[in-house]
Amino acid sequence: METKAERKARLLRVAGDAIERAIATGADPFDLMLAATGAGPNICIPYVQLHPSFVAKRALFKTKEDRRRDRDLAALAAEPGPVVWVRRQFDDHRHAAYRLAEVSEWHKSRYSGGIGNKANRRYLHGYVWCDAMIAGRLAHSCQHGPPPHRIKVCVTKKGNEKFWKEIEEVAANDIRNAGQSRLGGESAS
Repeated sequence: METKAERKARLLRVAGDAIERAIATGADPFDLMLAATGAGPNICIPYVQLHPSFVAKRALFKTKEDRRRDRDLAALAAEPGPVVWVRRQFDDHRHAAYRLAEVSEWHKSRYSGGIGNKANRRYLHGYVWCDAMIAGRLAHSCQHGPPPHRIKVCVTKKGNEKFWKEIEEVAANDIRNAGQSRLGGESAS
């Protein structure tokens, strides 16, 4: 039976091998270690990340996450106009990029899209089509029917600093126009 120290040494050795094979083949080191050990991600990922070669040779290989990030950056660079990063809840780490013109029905709310969590304050929200994102991921599964779905999203200033002025202007105009519609007409200005 393998001792704890022997297991740790074996897993570190396999992690180093996975990193070297990732450099040689272009594969993901996490996937290579998972395949070599049969252990779950909760074991493999930390061993790969803690291996000295992971940091020392980081520029020589790419993970799935790196490849996804590169695709997202390329897609964003190709966009000619303002892009807004949205998320389902104000504190969600999953976010996606949309063209500013794709966001509609701007409003302020404390309640998020999806599960309707209550936020710590009112945030800017709007609606987007789940299949119109340029890059990223949202907390939306499409399990309740075939896409596309119109979903409520939260827009925070963090991550949107570059186009925040434009976002505020578009949102303010949309909110103002929605208020006038509810009042039954256009303003005199």
